[in-house]
Amino acid sequence: MTTWRKTLDKESPNESLEESIFKTLSHQTRRDILRFIGEKKRASFTEIKNNIKVEDSATLSYHLNTLQPLVTQKDGQYALTELGQDAYALINKTTAYAGSNSTLTFLRGRFPLVIVANAVLWALALFLTTYFEGGLVTDAIISFAGLWFASNLVLYTILQRLGGKSCLVHNGG
Repeated sequence: MTTWRKTLDKESPNESLEESIFKTLSHQTRRDILRFIGEKKRASFTEIKNNIKVEDSATLSYHLNTLQPLVTQKDGQYALTELGQDAYALINKTTAYAGSNSTLTFLRGRFPLVIVANAVLWALALFLTTYFEGGLVTDAIISFAGLWFASNLVLYTILQRLGGKSCLVHNGG
């Protein structure tokens, strides 16, 4: 039986490897350690301690021991195991997803403001075009209304489609 399996059995005989891994990854310091080792490929205890900003060696030792199924030590260097590389990839993917999803959330929360800003930009563009070209004001107003409606329809469609995709990914669909 592996050391990891013995440790797992001692800590909680009913806890699965999956539960244990996710519990391990629930701590920000451990995710930071995984990111650092994943980026460097190999790192010493001192490099990890200095870059992760862990106050004391005992705390870092505790976290590294907790990361045992994800991190291995050989010749004074820590590296990711195969499972650790998968966890590192998952952390990177969720970070990237969160970044793109936060932009969408930001835009959705300000959708009325986006529509007003869009209207102001169209009005300014049409006013300047009418002013410099000498066109009829009635034509400008009709053009403005049609273009403003079309551009907001496009914005709305884009936000809906992006929202639909992120909801499908988020809900596992």
